[in-house]
Amino acid sequence: MERRHLALAFCALVALGLTGAASVAATPRAPAVSIVGVDAKAGSAAIRWQITPGARVRIEVGLTAEYGVWSKPVRSPESGAGMTKIGGLEPDTTYRIRLFASSATHGTEAYGTFTTALTPAWTSATTNGNALFLDGQPFFPRMVWKQCPWAYPQSLAAGINLFMGTECDDAQVQLERLAGRAYSVLDADFGRDGRGVVGYHLLDEADLHHETAAGLPVLPSSKVSRRVTFLTLSNHFYSWAAPLAHGRGQYPGFVARAEMIGFDLYPLQNWCRKDTLPAVYDAQRELVDLAAGKPTFQWIEATQMEICLGLEPSPAIVRAETWLAIAGGARAIGFFPDYWRPDVAAEIRRINDQITPLSPALLASEVPVVFDEKGLVKVGARRYNGATYVIAANASFARQRETFTVPGLEATQMRVFGEDRIVAVHNGRITDGFRGLAVHVYIADPSIR
Repeated sequence: MERRHLALAFCALVALGLTGAASVAATPRAPAVSIVGVDAKAGSAAIRWQITPGARVRIEVGLTAEYGVWSKPVRSPESGAGMTKIGGLEPDTTYRIRLFASSATHGTEAYGTFTTALTPAWTSATTNGNALFLDGQPFFPRMVWKQCPWAYPQSLAAGINLFMGTECDDAQVQLERLAGRAYSVLDADFGRDGRGVVGYHLLDEADLHHETAAGLPVLPSSKVSRRVTFLTLSNHFYSWAAPLAHGRGQYPGFVARAEMIGFDLYPLQNWCRKDTLPAVYDAQRELVDLAAGKPTFQWIEATQMEICLGLEPSPAIVRAETWLAIAGGARAIGFFPDYWRPDVAAEIRRINDQITPLSPALLASEVPVVFDEKGLVKVGARRYNGATYVIAANASFARQRETFTVPGLEATQMRVFGEDRIVAVHNGRITDGFRGLAVHVYIADPSIR
């Protein structure tokens, strides 16, 4: 298995007083901590550190100084060496880390960077609960469909990390061109394998072509093959979409044939209506229920498809639809078609730059959140390693003001990721304003003690 041992860029240590009391001779000294090395794989990293005296250690990781997720805390009762493992990372990506060591009265920080390895020669893939796992680590796919190799550089630059299907050339060409920088899901008919392959996809929108799942190939479970089966459905399972001639009773059979279940809705390009954006969230919720514990995904309309002229998705629409799907429970996102205007490509890059550091949290278990489900602001929440995350997206073009509650949330404030601002929390209740199509991701940090 390929590994990369990397040099770290360290900042000066900063001693922080946690109590605000004046320093006196009897006050215990702050712990001294340093990062001494990182063993980085494609999807995880083991961070080795040294501490004097003993303290509680937690590491924050992300792409920027905002970081995004935290490790589980490790308590080191005595001076010495320790190690913290961080998962849910992506291949060929540079991460920043902040190590915080705290005693009863003091805290100390240390900083570093590391770069993950390319995908290994062989990747074990399976699903566990409602997420895709690669080599034992949760992974949030951001996909394109049947892209020709000449377009790979644009997609990689925009943060795409999984290429589903092949076009213009065969699977071997795709694997060679990607060269370990992203993963592949190949057509079930190929039976091919290789570096970066994590699964196979069944017939696209199979429900439009078959009345039942009987016409689809039966692939082995990933528990045996270590290759996950993906299936994309049309939107006709959704209660607000017109049912197909054979009705909705066959959808459980389609779901049973795959391990990751997705769909395409495209409210602008299929329905030609801007007022149907809330369906991105609502249909996602229905698919989560239909999939019964399997991970789900949604394809997001990213350009005009010559169906509804004059309704080409803007960057703001692509962003809103992406986060509406994630708030609704999507554990992967695809952008379709696979070619974009420069401003949309830039927005997809921005979206992916936010999903990447947050992906372990976005794949974590959902927690209850109370909001007006008939309103235009849709909300979802997760909890990961002591931090709480709330995703809220305005599905309308008009300004909205929304109040939502996370029962049991003890924080008195939450920071808004990527916005450099703080919102107050009262008994788990948050009130905030939303411009048209605005998205806010709120984070309540875990305790550092």
